[in-house]
Amino acid sequence: MSEKNCGIIEAMCWYASRKPARMHMPGHKGKGVFSGGLVSMPADPNPEWARRLLDELRVIDMTESPGLDNLHYPSGCIREVERRAEKLFGSARSYILVNGATSGVQASLLAARMVLGARSVLVPRNAHRSMMTAMAMSGLEPVFVWPEHNPNLGGYLPLDVERIKEAFEREVARGGRPPKAVVVINPTYCGFARNLSEIAEITHASGAILIVDEAHGTHFKVGRELPPSALDCGADLVVHGAHKTTVAFTQTAFLHVGPSAPERFPGLIPAVEESLRAVQTTSPSYILMASLQQAIEVLERDGGQWVNRGVERACELSRRLARIPRLSVVGYDPSNPVPPGLMHDPGRILVNLAELGVTGPQAARFLVEEKGVDPEMVGLQHILMICTGADSEEDIDTVEAAFRDLAERCPREHSSQFDVSLLLGEAPRPARVMSLREAFLSMAEAVDLDQAAGRISADTVVVYPPGAPLITPGEEFDSATVEYITNARKAGLNVLGRGVHSGLAETKVFCVRSSN
Repeated sequence: MSEKNCGIIEAMCWYASRKPARMHMPGHKGKGVFSGGLVSMPADPNPEWARRLLDELRVIDMTESPGLDNLHYPSGCIREVERRAEKLFGSARSYILVNGATSGVQASLLAARMVLGARSVLVPRNAHRSMMTAMAMSGLEPVFVWPEHNPNLGGYLPLDVERIKEAFEREVARGGRPPKAVVVINPTYCGFARNLSEIAEITHASGAILIVDEAHGTHFKVGRELPPSALDCGADLVVHGAHKTTVAFTQTAFLHVGPSAPERFPGLIPAVEESLRAVQTTSPSYILMASLQQAIEVLERDGGQWVNRGVERACELSRRLARIPRLSVVGYDPSNPVPPGLMHDPGRILVNLAELGVTGPQAARFLVEEKGVDPEMVGLQHILMICTGADSEEDIDTVEAAFRDLAERCPREHSSQFDVSLLLGEAPRPARVMSLREAFLSMAEAVDLDQAAGRISADTVVVYPPGAPLITPGEEFDSATVEYITNARKAGLNVLGRGVHSGLAETKVFCVRSSN
């Protein structure tokens, strides 16, 4: 089916009709939470069925009418759901988000600026692109810290306390004001995490606020055999992308204030609330908010039974895949273990394809088009899958069979026709020559990538993997960065920016206009 010749409804029906094993978010995997639902999917989903389903949903598509509360000033039903979240997660305050975890990240940085007068923020280079726009909005300048990079583990790992210490010391030695906010990505996209207690201690000792992007770890609080929640490790603000690992609908999230944060930073709660009013819609979807209530109910049930079932299924699938010759599953292969000091979410199944002789994009094409297995992320030599409590034994069988067929079809002498060594190392580190905010707000012009060396980026260009920005506003394109982006496109990786994505044949980048 051509995406260009159909609407959203038709595309959704096409996807549903494939009935793939959805090894990706959202966590509900397109399956109902309660049996005996009002609507069941027909054998051949079609646009007319989808339109009828949308009609049925309209009965609960509501606005902030009397009795339905107000998201920005909650005191009724919305506040009650937030109280349940506070009890479940152990927070001082929890907020419903309908603009995704992105709005939680943005509000957190704005609040840090409002409460502490922060001018800079310590940020890991593997931060989500929403962090770059949040810094542009808040006026905070990034003090980037490059985490450890391990291509066998999908790229960048979580920041460790020593790198944070070094960053603070480096800023003080330069004579600048030390950052008043520290951002940590925990867990990473590939599921690696640390106990953040030491990081919280050094952050607070420096008088800074600790913001944790725990978008992929909403389920940590209730499940067994999972890394600890940032809310139990001293974090001040924690962002959860609820739809990623729970039954909540796509676009939903939480922002939590840590249990001791209000005492440590007086005025934090009012600042967070005002920041959320700035970045969230004033017309929230009650369907989305209701799905968050349902997600809380599922997490509360039977001590996290839904989450634990997902962990068990994920471990079983990983064991099966690890037995397939020439496949390496992180944490299940003696040559590819979880490193000391790190923990790994079993629900993130990271499969290394290096010995098969194919790239991730080549393998993904086979899995999707021929086997009906849709992964979460495709790396140069990796496939990442997400397993939750919604996945069935049948799903596990389907995925195992698909990877067995993939391995059988890849002879040892197979060549990917691309030199993967060009991208396995850490990405280049372009120099900053202009403030992020100034460059982001500058007049910009599209420039052919091969002509970009020496120009100042006005955009964030991202490559997956490792998912970290290759260049951010205010940094200067150099020949190494241009070459890296070029090779990533050739390898079939997903390169995203204002002038580059999969729908564009040409590769252009947006640079600050020379006349600025």
